[in-house]
Amino acid sequence: MKTSALFLLLSLLALASCSPTSDDPQPQAEGFVRFKVDGVQKEFKVTNTPMGFTFDANGPVYVATSVVLGPGSDGTKNFLNMALRNETLFQSGVEYQMQNPINYKGVPMVRILLTYANESGQIFNATLFQQAIPGIKVTDDARWKFTKITDNWVEGTFEGVLLGPFSPTSGRGNTELKITEGQFSMALLKSLP
Repeated sequence: MKTSALFLLLSLLALASCSPTSDDPQPQAEGFVRFKVDGVQKEFKVTNTPMGFTFDANGPVYVATSVVLGPGSDGTKNFLNMALRNETLFQSGVEYQMQNPINYKGVPMVRILLTYANESGQIFNATLFQQAIPGIKVTDDARWKFTKITDNWVEGTFEGVLLGPFSPTSGRGNTELKITEGQFSMALLKSLP
């Protein structure tokens, strides 16, 4: 009888240990990047392209990067490239601003770089400090905020004022393109010291 009771108790413990608990990690939803371009909604699914966190010892700066291809993209159209540079490791809840410079080897540089190519392949970007240059419009701007950072997932918001389109013969155009209501949720790959 004691052997049967002990066997039953051990069997129940074994079954209980196999049942799901609230501590088990839940699978992440599919990643995405969604934003509006001059008021028109865009959404890119993110399946095999995580955001990367790296450290550039030459700066020294931490770098967050992501290149997301939209539907039908061949890498020359319908994509978004985001890069953020910072002196310290990234934190949730901090709003990073493009026009707040970082020093890379003592040289002031913009903190955020955004590049967007539309479905026609026209490229717009925000890469410069705002300044007055005759004949060139330089109203570049961007903001980026992480709302969640875990060991393998990252979420946040972004917006920007990009200029373009680019032409091989005349350079960057003076047309502003506004990215608003940007959100991202994707896998994270860290390569940090």
